[in-house]
Amino acid sequence: MRAAVVYESMFGNTATIATSVANGLRSAGVQVRVIPVTAAGDDVLRTHDLVVIGAPTHALGLSRPSTRADAVLRGAPAEVEARGVREWLDDLQDARSVRIAVFDTRARAMRRLPGSAARHVAHLLRRRGYDVAPSASFYVGGTEGPLGRHEEARAGDWATDLGHQVMRQVVA
Repeated sequence: MRAAVVYESMFGNTATIATSVANGLRSAGVQVRVIPVTAAGDDVLRTHDLVVIGAPTHALGLSRPSTRADAVLRGAPAEVEARGVREWLDDLQDARSVRIAVFDTRARAMRRLPGSAARHVAHLLRRRGYDVAPSASFYVGGTEGPLGRHEEARAGDWATDLGHQVMRQVVA
């Protein structure tokens, strides 16, 4: 089984969680590539059995060019402005047989607020006919981080469970 973890990250927190997700999938026996969204092609859905998409929550949803520009003003690297998950999803070619899972990072203060990049991605993909596994959120201390205690381990555990579920489905 081949998987890709495609992520968008402004300050490194979502990238760290993406690595933990990849390690969790590997521990379940899945072959994994980790790909920043700026380097992800439109063929990712066609060339993998599982695609896990990760994004930071901005303004209660997915980042936009304006929120990425704001992140750059706050110290994020300039290359994050180029393209986010939203634009990557717009460019994707359909491949509905792929399994998809989604996660986001969000400020701990947003825990009780309704917005979530993961829910937004899942909604967009379900509208296009994809089957999307239940999403997960991982928490940071504020807009720029740091990651909350145990969030890396929790991401790895989530991905290990996801990997085992997907592997069972493939065998069945």
